[in-house]
Amino acid sequence: MCGIWGLISQDEAESRRAALAAAFRFIDRRGPDARADQQFAFGHHHVQLAHTRLAIIELSALGAQPMADAGSGWWIVFNGEIYNYREIREELRSAGHSFAGGSDTEVLLRAWAVWGTDALRRFNGMFVFAAFNHRSGELWLVRDRFGVKPLLWGWRADGALAFGSSAAGVAEQVGAEIDTAYCARGVRYKAYETAQSGSSFKQVKSVPAGCWVKFQLSAERIDVSEGKWYCLTTAVAARRAALACLGDSALMDECRACFDSAVSLRLRSDVPLAVSLSGGLDSTAIACATRRQVTQLRAFSFGSPAAPTSEGPATRIMSHTAGIDVSFVWPRWSSRELCDMLETTMAFQEAPFSGLSPIAQNAVFRDTSAAGFKVLLGGQGSDEIFAGYRKFMPIALRAALVARDPEGTLRLLYSLALMLVHEAGQARMYMQNLARYNGKGKTFSLLAWEADTQNLWGESDLSLSDRQIADIQQWSLPTLLRYEDRNSMGYGVESRLPFLDYRLVEFALALPARLKIANGFGKWALRHITSDLVPDLIRLNRKKRGFDVTQDWIAQGLGASLRARIFDHRTALGGALKSGAQLDALLSDAALSQSPDLLDEALLLAWLVKPTRTPAVMPPQASRQEAWT
Repeated sequence: MCGIWGLISQDEAESRRAALAAAFRFIDRRGPDARADQQFAFGHHHVQLAHTRLAIIELSALGAQPMADAGSGWWIVFNGEIYNYREIREELRSAGHSFAGGSDTEVLLRAWAVWGTDALRRFNGMFVFAAFNHRSGELWLVRDRFGVKPLLWGWRADGALAFGSSAAGVAEQVGAEIDTAYCARGVRYKAYETAQSGSSFKQVKSVPAGCWVKFQLSAERIDVSEGKWYCLTTAVAARRAALACLGDSALMDECRACFDSAVSLRLRSDVPLAVSLSGGLDSTAIACATRRQVTQLRAFSFGSPAAPTSEGPATRIMSHTAGIDVSFVWPRWSSRELCDMLETTMAFQEAPFSGLSPIAQNAVFRDTSAAGFKVLLGGQGSDEIFAGYRKFMPIALRAALVARDPEGTLRLLYSLALMLVHEAGQARMYMQNLARYNGKGKTFSLLAWEADTQNLWGESDLSLSDRQIADIQQWSLPTLLRYEDRNSMGYGVESRLPFLDYRLVEFALALPARLKIANGFGKWALRHITSDLVPDLIRLNRKKRGFDVTQDWIAQGLGASLRARIFDHRTALGGALKSGAQLDALLSDAALSQSPDLLDEALLLAWLVKPTRTPAVMPPQASRQEAWT
């Protein structure tokens, strides 16, 4: 896991040095172990590649970047992990290739030099890379299947090309004009990113998930072409056809094997690793599967066993049962510390975010890093691939009705009724979320912008699987992955997500609806295959909760911090603030606490005060960790 950056320009040497120094400010936190750069000349073009390293595999200098494949002329800067690098290395060795070290970077580079874009389908991992051939003048920017890692690029006014891991870092080169449509969409639907767009700046583009962008340098110009190397819809259709002959028992056996393999591959590391743990099924399944292969396993969890409204009590019971040592992250921040943590999270994210959970997530990664861990396994992606969100029940029911499937309709009606009975206490939350799904427009209270109307339910003939794919590519996962990547890499921690192993994603999406939603549960297949792994207290818990913050941070100082930022910069925010908005009332602690939508608008305005922040270093005592055994 690392930070990458590059610039192709015709700048003078002094300007290039200044650009490089500025770039390192934005990517140093992603790779705190080392930094390096490489310079090339191609015609009138000056090519710069820069890298900051988080050493996880092959800790020696043999894994350093930028890395060259001398025989082919290719150089690479790479961010991510190729989990199956050992298998690919053996395939290449059997074809006569040799390797100097043991890094996955060297394997990726040689595979690219030998197979080109055909290498990409062989990779099981999360990755982005820039590959430059100093002989041919080709520069390729490539992104993984689901966009787990970021890769941004843009054109400067003078025709120079900038790219890298940091949206703010690229924006400093090409322009930082705010994309108001991106921001308004995010506040309205809690979904900022998509598989295609991942930047809040108009001039900064994102390499789409599963795609590549090629830049061909010639004497005086740079030509650009784009292509797609992975299509999730096509892959799921092929997987569904291959599974059509299997019965339910065989499907569950294969699902368990796929899950086990996904976890095992992500345990490959030359540094100690830990797990993220909550009282929910997803992270517990990952933690328990990991515990079977790691003797002494450390976990980090947001909550406290002494706080009944948090996930701490359930997590403590589970950790004792599974024999996992848990560090509970339950910060008791002063008003000043809350203000600092808000600032740090905004700087890490380089874009607006919804709610307070990204700040809590930031605290978890902070304490993980402070404890000396560079790798943390988490449960992100399970709800999307196994149909865990509540919305999937009515969507599946609609699909059964359209298909005139009476058996499926009755089964889903039963599940929906059970779910509603057991979660009646969360009716207020249902009503708040329903506004996002009813397809009607929304008028903001603080913002002068408007968001395009979107139908989050999808068209009436959309299958459950197709609607899940929409969540993976547009409505849920891309934004959650941005939160996870920026918060983890802000502290030099690699977040590994077994549920996003492409084999498991394709398999889970290809399962019939009856194995995803059953007996009042979503994620039925996952609950079934973990029956001997996860305690029933968690596995069969019908009440679903997200990564929430139950501490009253708004009253404890966060509300005051938001008010100060907005009031102090009302002039600068004039184009974004709604004329005549009653700020005193709308920004009160009571209003911000009662309305998640209002809080999101305030968070966006606070971020707009300075969109291209560089991360500040927080004092180590800012977060206090409770250790429970």
